[in-house]
Amino acid sequence: MGSIYNDTNPTFSGPTGGSSLAAFFDSRSDAESAVSRLEDAGVPVSRIRLMPGYEADAKNAGAMSEDRSGFFDALADFFFPDEDRAVYAEGLRRGGFLVQVNDIDDALYETVHDILDDEGSIDMDERADLWSLEDRQQGASNTGFAGQPSGGKSSEDLALSESAFDDARPVAMRDTAHGSAKVRAYTFPEPGTSSDETNRQSQGQSQTQSQGGSHPSQGFRRDH
Repeated sequence: MGSIYNDTNPTFSGPTGGSSLAAFFDSRSDAESAVSRLEDAGVPVSRIRLMPGYEADAKNAGAMSEDRSGFFDALADFFFPDEDRAVYAEGLRRGGFLVQVNDIDDALYETVHDILDDEGSIDMDERADLWSLEDRQQGASNTGFAGQPSGGKSSEDLALSESAFDDARPVAMRDTAHGSAKVRAYTFPEPGTSSDETNRQSQGQSQTQSQGGSHPSQGFRRDH
């Protein structure tokens, strides 16, 4: 079986700036192509992260990992709100690849977004709804998968390892004004905002976005 925690930037230890963009890919080649284009566009390698998911060997092609909470824990220092973190973890468990770019310069923001939006990335809201439907049809327990507000279970209902929630890590908020269907934008809250409060605010934004459909990008000039 393939390695599941091969982070290309393992020394990253904390948020380096106020904004980030993340996209999810079904294939390693698409994810690596996006990373290569980001580097060619002038994005510092230290700001790009590629997290590969479960990669089955040839004998077990199409199989998925049973490790749910492990992937959730592995994303701790990506600083996603718990709901998004659980969806990405489910995607990694199913063999996908996550690319995140942190601390993006204003001049490169639109370029980074366009690259991530163009290299085979997927709509995670649609995919999460599909996963939730599959789980319901199969009678699965959904342990480890939060899903979306419209269909999946909330993170409070998940049977995840306690260590996943005990840390005092900073948590980013979804920035629905700058993301798109296939690229999720995040910003870090003002200092002093608790992780619980940030998660509630981010989940509220996600619920509003789910009810109103995916928001198109509305320009990429950073206003903060």
